[in-house]
Amino acid sequence: MQKENQGLVIAILIGSLFILLFGFITFLVVINYVKRKRKLLVEREMREAEFRQSVLLAQLEMQEHTFKTISQEIHDNVGQILSLAKLNLNILTYTVRDNETLNAVKELVTNAIAELRDLGAGYYADRLVEEGLIVAIKHQLQQLERTGLFTTSFESQMDAVIMDKSKIIFIYRMVQEALNNVVKHSGASHVNISIFKNEDEVNILLQDNGKGFETSQSDFKAGIGLSSMQQRASMIGAKMYIDSKLGSGTGIYFVLK
Repeated sequence: MQKENQGLVIAILIGSLFILLFGFITFLVVINYVKRKRKLLVEREMREAEFRQSVLLAQLEMQEHTFKTISQEIHDNVGQILSLAKLNLNILTYTVRDNETLNAVKELVTNAIAELRDLGAGYYADRLVEEGLIVAIKHQLQQLERTGLFTTSFESQMDAVIMDKSKIIFIYRMVQEALNNVVKHSGASHVNISIFKNEDEVNILLQDNGKGFETSQSDFKAGIGLSSMQQRASMIGAKMYIDSKLGSGTGIYFVLK
């Protein structure tokens, strides 16, 4: 009887150990499955993020190519036609002197050539890199003032912004988009751009005195312009902040390393 009891106890112990071992193995299998699943999800998210970034980069490269083509077309075709028109007007003004109408037309054509040259320069990336970001931003502000609708101011603690070519182009396009938003949506009369350095970071601040908008509301959704700037910023590892309130204008900050 005692042997039978001992055998029963041993059987129970062996069974319990078997159940524990089975449970432990099952636990390890489940943990391994969860880890593998999580790893696959992370890898998939990374692949999707890389794919989205590749698509965005391709779109931006295509956009830059389009800008360059437009600039070249403006310079080679429209600019050439206007230059020939100006040349003929010069000949006419020598033949018919002191003609107010001819002089006025000549001045208009001269102004049109200058406007087209400035427009082309604003979208031509190679020239942007040659002249530098600060010169290009000043040029954009001058273009804004020439509309007669805005006054502008500019200040910079830096003589030049030294960065990779692609980053410079991205930053410039972000500033361009911000200024486009001012023109289209702000109702502002004054725009200020400040560039300063904080340790190893370059800060670009664009402010307007327009009507502003509320970013703290739950239903706030960034439009195409703001989304484009945020996408470009993320592509070059920059940060973008928006500070705006109804009736208090808008400030857009770009922080770059």
